Amino acid sequence: MTQKKELSFTSGPVFLSLVLFAVPVLGALILQAAYGAVDLLVVGRFGDAASISAVGTGSSFMQMVTFIITSLAMGVTVVIGHHIGDQKPEQAGKRLAPLFLYF
Repeated sequence: MTQKKELSFTSGPVFLSLVLFAVPVLGALILQAAYGAVDLLVVGRFGDAASISAVGTGSSFMQMVTFIITSLAMGVTVVIGHHIGDQKPEQAGKRLAPLFLYF
């Protein structure tokens, strides 16, 4: 059997763990930018100037929405990690319960 290696931000070198943690986020942002570029290429070939402007604006708006959601998710992760690190997992649930009332 192979044993999984656990990433740790509390012991050992942090740089490698941080890079491995950031790669999926960077990959998602690169894929989103590529999607916007391909969208602009297709609309640019078949559409007019107004269509290209609309696609560019929509792409920027979607990047902003993705950034906001990603930032909120990171903030929630920090709160959960803080309480779990303090060995108080029930506090994490109490702090985050009001967030789920809106969804």
